[in-house]
Amino acid sequence: MSTVHKSEDHGGVYRVRNAISNFVNEHIVAVFLGPALLTIAAVFVYPVLQLIGQSFFVRQPMGLRFVGLENYVQLFSSSQFWNYFVTTLLYSFGSLVLSVLSGLALALAINHVRRKWLRNTYSTVILFAWAVPLGVIVVIFRFMLQGGNLGLLNQVLTDLGFGSLARAWLAQNQLALPLVTITDAWARMPFAMILFLAGLQSIPEYMYDATRVDGATTFQAFRHITIPYLRPYIAIVGLLNWMFAFRAFAVIYPMTQGGPGARTTTLSIYIYQEAMVRFNTGYGAAISTFLVLLTILVAIFYVKIVLQRIEE
Repeated sequence: MSTVHKSEDHGGVYRVRNAISNFVNEHIVAVFLGPALLTIAAVFVYPVLQLIGQSFFVRQPMGLRFVGLENYVQLFSSSQFWNYFVTTLLYSFGSLVLSVLSGLALALAINHVRRKWLRNTYSTVILFAWAVPLGVIVVIFRFMLQGGNLGLLNQVLTDLGFGSLARAWLAQNQLALPLVTITDAWARMPFAMILFLAGLQSIPEYMYDATRVDGATTFQAFRHITIPYLRPYIAIVGLLNWMFAFRAFAVIYPMTQGGPGARTTTLSIYIYQEAMVRFNTGYGAAISTFLVLLTILVAIFYVKIVLQRIEE
């Protein structure tokens, strides 16, 4: 009798185990991605929904008042907003181009170093540059570009006999935006270089040997072998660097605070001025919503179209 009960108990345990195993196998994606999706919902989706909801209100002394799409109508009819949007595009795409080209040039140079220990040393130094906090890079560039005799660039110009060229560089209307763009590109260049170097080292050497046998020039080998192999890496670097630069605040504000005038005022700076300085939270939320949704749309298009074509 006891033997029968034991076999029934074991059968029940096996059935429970099989049920759990089948559930996990059938819902494996939910089991592994569930915590991550909940985290994303908590730290991204919910705040974005709150942001969108806040953009339909304006703050008044007696509290919030619902105004519908009034903030968006004001936003898209504002010439100031479109000027800042153009500045943001110039800043983000300028940083993207500079960081990609300089990162690719460095990766090509390091990849041609024959001694492995020396190549690894260069890579490590660039990796350390990537690890430097963005705030430190901003402080260094601001020190270099200061006016008077305090700025490093002015000191160098004076020592070389070109003291008449010394100026407050970040206060120049025509130079402020290019200089903060260069600073942003400098901060993002190591990331591009590391990915490009990984891509270059994954290219089979026999591909280049075949081009040399066929009599191809270095430029032809670069065009027909290096670039096609690096396309996935260029696509990833392009998307990430542009997204970070498009939303950048930590570079521009400490260096120029959006000046001189409004020459370096991007949408991120504009959001801060409206929401945190003027306490126009509804209008600031509308600008933030536009910024977030545009970034998401570009990322979706990029992943669906560009990366898919590269894979094909």
